[in-house]
Amino acid sequence: MSNQEMSKHDHVLAGLMFSLQAAAMQQLGKVQDPATGEVAVQLDQARATIDVLEMLKAKCRTDTPDDLLRALDGAVMDLQLNYMDEVKKSRKAAAEAPAEVGTEAGETDGETDGETDGETGTEAAGEAGNEA
Repeated sequence: MSNQEMSKHDHVLAGLMFSLQAAAMQQLGKVQDPATGEVAVQLDQARATIDVLEMLKAKCRTDTPDDLLRALDGAVMDLQLNYMDEVKKSRKAAAEAPAEVGTEAGETDGETDGETDGETGTEAAGEAGNEA
């Protein structure tokens, strides 16, 4: 445990981190949306939420208790791994889909989202590994 005391702002940061982490888990389809009871995968929204957490991690390196920084690092890494899992699932589903689906429009949604999301997720996972 850290010897640093948590200030009011540290408590607010911790609350924000946990709220964003819960939102990202919902957006990744890992937990139900408590308002609707449904599970839906929204990779673009999840990626944006993870990006916000990464920004907080980068901006809060000074004057933040070590325990809170470790929790933030852990939250970002966990979400990045779950994000990559969902990207792989969407790519696999797109590859297994019948050839007729989406061929008239040129691409399926899964293929388009998978390429874009995969690049960001890979970069994000690599960056988190380098910062740890």
